[in-house]
Amino acid sequence: MSTTPTRIFAARLAGLPVFDPKGDEVGKVRDVVVVLRADVRQPRVVGLVVEVFGRRRIFAPMTRVTNIDSGQVITTGLLNMRRFELRTAETLVIGQMLDRKVRVKSSGVEGMVFDVAMEQARTRDWVLSRVALQEGSKGFRRRGQTHVVEWDDVDGLHTREPNQGT
Repeated sequence: MSTTPTRIFAARLAGLPVFDPKGDEVGKVRDVVVVLRADVRQPRVVGLVVEVFGRRRIFAPMTRVTNIDSGQVITTGLLNMRRFELRTAETLVIGQMLDRKVRVKSSGVEGMVFDVAMEQARTRDWVLSRVALQEGSKGFRRRGQTHVVEWDDVDGLHTREPNQGT
């Protein structure tokens, strides 16, 4: 029997409560941390930014997240309470990717990113798999058309390494 991969959109994670195994609330999800790759491979999700009581933001690695259900995130009881600091190779999905202007390679459609989907790969790693974007408005008080496309089919989100001389 095969199971379908779990797909979760990052914007829906924002604000969800995070619980420990005993059911006590640890905090709320504020962002998703990913590592962008130089090639066009899907970025790997490395963890969540969780706001604990006292408005302190900590890092919860995806290896500590045991379950993401509707309306809650469950972690193991072990979390480092050190303040979260973004590293150079890391990117915040909600803080840095949303509202970015991108272009779809196959159709040439341009639009703004309004959500990014993450799903669990066969290796049990979480990766960004799809991008939800909205075209510019076509008239007064109208929204543009929305598209959900594969990560590989979008230009403007991944980093490009310049060609290095020898």
